Amino acid sequence: MSSYELITYSQPRSFIAECFRTLRANLQFFGVGDTLKTILLAGGGFGEGTSFVTANLGIVFAQTGQRVIIVDCDLRKPQQHLIFNMDNQLGLTSILTGFKEADQVLKPLPMAGVKILTAGPLPANPTELLGSQNMSRLVASLKEKADVILLDAPPLAVVADAAILSKGLDGVLMVVRSMVASRASIIRTRELLTNAKANILGVALNCAGMKESSEDYYSYYTEGVNIPPKPKKKKEKANQQELKKQVK
Repeated sequence: MSSYELITYSQPRSFIAECFRTLRANLQFFGVGDTLKTILLAGGGFGEGTSFVTANLGIVFAQTGQRVIIVDCDLRKPQQHLIFNMDNQLGLTSILTGFKEADQVLKPLPMAGVKILTAGPLPANPTELLGSQNMSRLVASLKEKADVILLDAPPLAVVADAAILSKGLDGVLMVVRSMVASRASIIRTRELLTNAKANILGVALNCAGMKESSEDYYSYYTEGVNIPPKPKKKKEKANQQELKKQVK
């Protein structure tokens, strides 16, 4: 598994992991894991980090004792099997085409409480498969096996797959990457979901203010636990020395 991609597993006390726990808490406030079970995660374009957010959000939900299933619904450029370093010979498409049953394809992960359904062999008709009755039946059956089902979708503004999927699910979490997503793309994504009558739960802003916030979090989190503070930069030291002179 990729320790960088699965930071909530490899570095559970990191600032980023704490951000995911905050996101989890906000979603639980809306009823995710209780009245809302099936959540679609989708960005507007490529490079938003939807797969990264889906994987780590699944892990933090499982850390509360809930049963989680991650489903890779990107049948064009799937990523979940790469993030978790798993085989992708069988997956979602194997079920939708009637080749396998869900129990034969669902794979348990090393972290307790999480199972994954990788995308499987890439089909020629991804949109039709995701909008099929087989997909609706699969989602209904997964609700009986898990408390939270997170579906990783392809970009909304690029293909119709995610908008079609959103109609039969409990909620949608938009994923927006700071400095990557354009205003037009965000507006277009919201319009597509609104037109599909999707239940938009909110927006997960990816890679926003990481450096400054992570340093603040490190300082706060390590106080009183015998972890040495990070060395201050030369410029910061010089500024502090100058300030002391002025005070004197």
